[in-house]
Amino acid sequence: MDKATVALAKLPQHDESEEALARALVGILDPLGGIRSFIKSGDRVLLKPNQAQWLPQRTGSTTSPRLIRTLIRLCFEAGAREVWVAEASGHAQSSRQVMSNTGMAHGVAATGAHLIYLEEIAQKVFDFGEETGELRFMPAPEIMERADVIINVPKAKTHFVDPISCACKNWVGIIPMAFRLWLQKQGATYYQATALFLRRFKPALNIVDGAWAGEGQGPGANDPFWWGWLLASTDAVALDVTLARLFELDFSQIRMANEAALLGLGQTDPAMIELVGATFEQARRKVRKAETGVHRYPCNVIVGEGITIEGTLGHWKIIADTWKDKGLWGLFTLRGRPTFMFGKAEDPDFERHLKEGPYVVLDDAAADRYKYDPRVTFVPGSPVPQSYIQHEMIEGMGFGWVYRTGLSIEELIEKVGGIIRSRG
Repeated sequence: MDKATVALAKLPQHDESEEALARALVGILDPLGGIRSFIKSGDRVLLKPNQAQWLPQRTGSTTSPRLIRTLIRLCFEAGAREVWVAEASGHAQSSRQVMSNTGMAHGVAATGAHLIYLEEIAQKVFDFGEETGELRFMPAPEIMERADVIINVPKAKTHFVDPISCACKNWVGIIPMAFRLWLQKQGATYYQATALFLRRFKPALNIVDGAWAGEGQGPGANDPFWWGWLLASTDAVALDVTLARLFELDFSQIRMANEAALLGLGQTDPAMIELVGATFEQARRKVRKAETGVHRYPCNVIVGEGITIEGTLGHWKIIADTWKDKGLWGLFTLRGRPTFMFGKAEDPDFERHLKEGPYVVLDDAAADRYKYDPRVTFVPGSPVPQSYIQHEMIEGMGFGWVYRTGLSIEELIEKVGGIIRSRG
């Protein structure tokens, strides 16, 4: 592989004005040839931010609307005919609603760009090549092939599966949800497919939003911190490796980047990655990594065969981390200590656990004697989507009255806080 270049630019302390962002963007793009080296007059440009969930950018979870707004202006100044801001949000969430809640819809308004909600538009089955075996034919939004230039704009944050979620992981957002769920059930295949999507719809440029970054229990319960750096590269793999190293995390464990590197999509060797615009030490910041385990909550967790951390187990962990981060476990343990069983497992203390509190069995892989026991709540699917897990298990645990579809986390926290306070 050839040497990769990663450009860095520092923002003034807590300054996210469009003027500061524009200066930083010029600072990271000039060493790469400037924005006009990527965009020609008349091009259709697709920007892919991270809008996986409703959390705003200052939580360290999603891409800044103001950064996208500034980048849109630079694209039009470079001669773009159209600019599309495209995303498909996470499990069973409406991208339209998510981008309204994060401020992205407001940020893009009046810029001349168009928001594209990828789950709402036409899909097409693409041929990814005979050598890909069972992944040869996969669906994707047809608009991806109509873009002349694709720019990847992920967030700098940690993740409990990979050490970070950044440039390579952001391409999960273009995989249609139903097919994405099937991939997550397969485990390793999920990473291979994401790399193939990155190769087929390769971004010409990757720009990382590291103004407010996220550490700890990503992707849904990150703790935000002001980092104040933007990064850019034509190499998504090198960007991920660099971000992990800057955060003092093990870059060799980034499976998304490693799979992309196997396809020749980028550089993983730090010695072959040149930093420009700043030194490594100037941008270095030790972050708290995500805890990968599932036994950090006030409940019993039993994990068996037939499930993956990328699938049902990981979908539940995102919920459990969010409940812990927002203090919601105080409500969901009022009826006792709950038990959650995943996949084909044995519970020698089944009767005792039933007496301790609510018992929830998740995923079709579980043994019939557990999932069809009338005393448990069985949540079917394989894998089970995140939103479906949350709704069904809250209902089954006896707290259905506190939950409704579309309930914001702020509303839920306020409601739950009142209940916990009333119980002393």
